[in-house]
Amino acid sequence: MIRLRHDPSTAIHVTMFAVSLGVFAALCWSGHDCVARFYAERIGPFRMAFWVALTGALILLPMVMWRGTILQADAVGLGYAIALGGAYAVALAGLFVAFSIAPVSIVAPMTAGFPVLVVIWGLINGLTPSSLEWAAVLLVVVGAVIVGSNSQPGAGPSSIAPGKLLKAMTAIAAANVAFATAVILGQKAALSLGDFETTFVSRFPAALLLAPLFLREKKTGAAMDRNMVIAVLAMATLDVAAITVINYSGQFPNRALAAMGISAYGALGVLLAMVFLHEKVRPGQWLGIVLVVCGIAALGWPK
Repeated sequence: MIRLRHDPSTAIHVTMFAVSLGVFAALCWSGHDCVARFYAERIGPFRMAFWVALTGALILLPMVMWRGTILQADAVGLGYAIALGGAYAVALAGLFVAFSIAPVSIVAPMTAGFPVLVVIWGLINGLTPSSLEWAAVLLVVVGAVIVGSNSQPGAGPSSIAPGKLLKAMTAIAAANVAFATAVILGQKAALSLGDFETTFVSRFPAALLLAPLFLREKKTGAAMDRNMVIAVLAMATLDVAAITVINYSGQFPNRALAAMGISAYGALGVLLAMVFLHEKVRPGQWLGIVLVVCGIAALGWPK
């Protein structure tokens, strides 16, 4: 695992670089979510989550074998990575259930707030944000709330189907808590196990926990066509790229604040859904998007 030297010239830029990693992860997850929205209902949310988790492990296998450090993995790192897999199984399942019944313009902003839970965890464990960082976090949270609250309710491809609101909100809440837990566990595991190795190990317990739900799903017996297989491969690639860079960000000071860069994914998801899925972006959502961008920029500004 690459580590930064602790010298003054590097320290000036580490927060900005760490937030940039979060924004990169946000971009990956935004593309991932657009594909998930398009295919989740057709493939089945649990079947999709299972294959995304398992395919992610296969994608990482050559890199993990080439590095070889997993053979010297310690019990603590493995334990955190296995726990990460459990949290990520819940996160993927909740996210894909939400996408099977609700549009990106609603789900993405409402799941983009989970880094706030990471910040709260950081505060409990001694994080001391500056006034600028507090203001930046507030901008990100308010922006995400505005984007989500200005989504169009009701029936149709750009809204939640009638009677499915409670199911969607429950799935979104579960995904938020699980994603926050996954970020915290992944950053801890990567310090001793390695970035790629942590993501690789976590895929197997995630797939194991998702398997029973996948096998009970009604769509399990239906064959997946070529486009569905390509969609799963694309999502798995974007997913492992995002979670690996987030694991890597765990080596930086104030890593909980760095995770706030991920919150950009709600705004990015809305924009990508507008372009590729033809979902409508309401005027109020543009204000929220601007606030999120400003908050992320303030977090990454050299201190």
